[in-house]
Amino acid sequence: MGDSKDKMLRDYFSGRLKLMAEVETRYKKDMADITFCLSVIKPEHRDVIKRYYSDKFITWEEVVSEAGKSYSQLRTWRNDFKTLLNVMTQHGDEFIKLRREALQA
Repeated sequence: MGDSKDKMLRDYFSGRLKLMAEVETRYKKDMADITFCLSVIKPEHRDVIKRYYSDKFITWEEVVSEAGKSYSQLRTWRNDFKTLLNVMTQHGDEFIKLRREALQA
């Protein structure tokens, strides 16, 4: 069973989160957080994340087979991405503030 980040990622890649953001502005931050996190990971990792979450009928085993990597390696990529996303959704504003302060110093 997936967690809330899995649902958010499925909604992002299906386009549902974008529609939700047009109705409720609170989803815009989720869109920005996911877009940012995808931009800072390796393209190979991004492709795996995108492949898994963009098709709700694909299994993790199928993604592993397509990528030609080990199951544990791809799970690590996914878990690392979800950890990064979790940090950004919980503390992203704090990081932005700290970065601005550091640039001004």
